[in-house]
Amino acid sequence: MSETISRPFTFTKDGVFYFSRRIPKDLKHHYSSPRIAYSLRTKSPKVAEARARKAAEQLDE
Repeated sequence: MSETISRPFTFTKDGVFYFSRRIPKDLKHHYSSPRIAYSLRTKSPKVAEARARKAAEQLDE
């Protein structure tokens, strides 16, 4: 059975979790794309959730 619980700011591709978040308006001039997305390098939902939370906090700062 596949993992159906939604983790904030994550999605899966081939069983690997990825972080994805829209760039805040005040930071858009620093980026060429309106969205940040990269691999969290894990297949574990718990590890992915912790890494995504940390990445979201860093982006908020």
